[in-house]
Amino acid sequence: MINNWKLGIKILRYAHGIKMNIIVGIVMLLLNIPVVIAGVMSDNQLLGGYMLMCVGMLPTQMIYSLSASNMVLTTTYRKKIQTSVPASLTCGNMMLLYLMNVLIYGIVALIQGTVRDSAGTELLILAILMVLIMAYLGSAYKYFAVSSLFLCLVLPIFMNMGLSGMSRMNRIGNPFGRGGLALALAAFSGFAMLAAGGLLQYLLSLLFYRAPLSKMAQAAPLRKEL
Repeated sequence: MINNWKLGIKILRYAHGIKMNIIVGIVMLLLNIPVVIAGVMSDNQLLGGYMLMCVGMLPTQMIYSLSASNMVLTTTYRKKIQTSVPASLTCGNMMLLYLMNVLIYGIVALIQGTVRDSAGTELLILAILMVLIMAYLGSAYKYFAVSSLFLCLVLPIFMNMGLSGMSRMNRIGNPFGRGGLALALAAFSGFAMLAAGGLLQYLLSLLFYRAPLSKMAQAAPLRKEL
């Protein structure tokens, strides 16, 4: 996974719209970090965490833009670029963003002097949403319309379940317990789920590998190349 992640980072320089995507990613990251912090402090963390996931999706979009090139399609790296590389890149980036959320929880806990009872539950729900996005990315670039429709139907259900779950946890307590150890256990469980999500994305991309790339999944200037 690490080697594929490094390869993905290395070849991103050749992706379509790399400069603009980097600018957009940095702006989104800087704008959403305060949203995450405000959410952690006001018991509404999921929105900020969800917006950060969009940053994690940008490199995957750029990797798949390489497949619009006939030169890439004729190389021995073609299969990697459409399967293991985007899966590793997405998984690694989601883990970094998840770690950012964990660190924000820890910093807020230090400032407030306590870890909220619902913190572990919120981190776990965020990990589930990230896994759902990773599963979507495993099929969206081959079957964009169907995958997007599925995501639009399923994501609100998980979001509502997550908000309901946090509300219940605020009443009955965090299943991981209390304090810093509970936060660490929840974070560890979340990272394990993200690793499983990366594997799921990879398996889905393998399953749909031979299908042609969906034109709708690419930026407008690239659609004429497919």
